[in-house]
Amino acid sequence: MKRALWRCIALSVAGALLAGCGNSASGSLDKEPGKLTTVRIGSEKVTADAGIFLADHLGYFRKAGIKVEYTRLKDAPAITNALATGHLEVAGASLAPGVFQGVDRNLDLRVVGDKQSIRPGVSSTRLAVKSEYKRSSLDKTLKALRGKKIAVHSKLSIQVYMLDNLLRRHGMSLKDFDIVPILSPDQIGALRGGSADAAVMLEPFFTQGIEAGIVKPASDLTEGTPRDGEVLTGLMYGKQFLEHRDTAQAFMTAYMQGVRAYNDALFHGKNKRKVLQVIAKESKMPLSLIEKTRPCALDPEQRLDADYLDELQKFYVKQGTLKKTVDVKKLIDPSFAKAADKKLGAYRAP
Repeated sequence: MKRALWRCIALSVAGALLAGCGNSASGSLDKEPGKLTTVRIGSEKVTADAGIFLADHLGYFRKAGIKVEYTRLKDAPAITNALATGHLEVAGASLAPGVFQGVDRNLDLRVVGDKQSIRPGVSSTRLAVKSEYKRSSLDKTLKALRGKKIAVHSKLSIQVYMLDNLLRRHGMSLKDFDIVPILSPDQIGALRGGSADAAVMLEPFFTQGIEAGIVKPASDLTEGTPRDGEVLTGLMYGKQFLEHRDTAQAFMTAYMQGVRAYNDALFHGKNKRKVLQVIAKESKMPLSLIEKTRPCALDPEQRLDADYLDELQKFYVKQGTLKKTVDVKKLIDPSFAKAADKKLGAYRAP
């Protein structure tokens, strides 16, 4: 079970990636007649990969002439380096300071879509508190927590931005608390042992903590989130993949179909059990756990909001985790998603 839980950590905690990539950068997109083009994806095969799992299992990639191959990497910087050098074509990367720094390093990478997001009422990242701090309202709960320790996966994580957003809406700030970095898999132990009083928790650790009676839910952290949502983990294309426009576009179109199948199932019940079985199989997690955890959002239109990303990087600069802002237009490329959306038509729930 413990090993399975590790695999559920979303790529928003990309620093947990484990094994090195050893494939040569050359020839990965060279396609022999009648054969599929292999597209290498940097991933731990986590639940936030559901759109990719479904595009694969439902045959969308094959129809597009693509075979996906998962590659594990040593750490988060290795993701951007592998994308820049052509050792990977695609990866998910948390929109943390390092993604913006890539623009400054002229890595020529692009965020092209949504690998994990939140939208009103839909979030797999949540604020949980120990029982003694839970009150009848969020305002009262936060006041009871004032001065206490709130764990986040990392102080470089987008979780800090999410928490700050929530606190400001309730007349408080990060300075009113002791923000402590504790890796997501270690947070339940820290809460049980007294090293933290609350935590910004990822699934499945949030559900595990609730069921064990260690914490109670406080917020889904979507308060004030725009209707179309906010991207937490971006789908990124590497430099060489961007140059293979036809294959890169085919990948996005197939991926968007997988994401739409995910939305159909998780939020509208269409083929839900079949979809959950695919996610459980590919992420190597018990189906019973997948059924209990709160799903992450995946945008069926794969939209990117430049204003939101600009706000995000300004927050990082203010926090001192990013030296300066960059031109966001050099970071994103929404053209692939727009072309896929035009081909498939606007998403309509079943």
